[in-house]
Amino acid sequence: LTAELERYKDQVRILKEGNNVDKISDSCAQSMEIGNLKQTLSEHLKEKESLKQTVTLLKNDFQIEESRNIDRELTLEKHIKELNNIVFKSNQSV
Repeated sequence: LTAELERYKDQVRILKEGNNVDKISDSCAQSMEIGNLKQTLSEHLKEKESLKQTVTLLKNDFQIEESRNIDRELTLEKHIKELNNIVFKSNQSV
């Protein structure tokens, strides 16, 4: 009976150790998955920041180009007025 009890205790101990190994294995796998997710998140955050900077640069470039276009338009309108005045004056002198 004592030998049977010892064998039972050994089986319980072996099962507990097996469960502990499974838990440790699961914990290790979860830790690795968490690490991978953190790495992926970090990469996505860096990409997001890079894209935000690109958007900011493009907005600035657009505003500069828009300002240049407005200046060109004003210059052209002024030139048109000058030409119209020349045509008007030449028509008056005829």
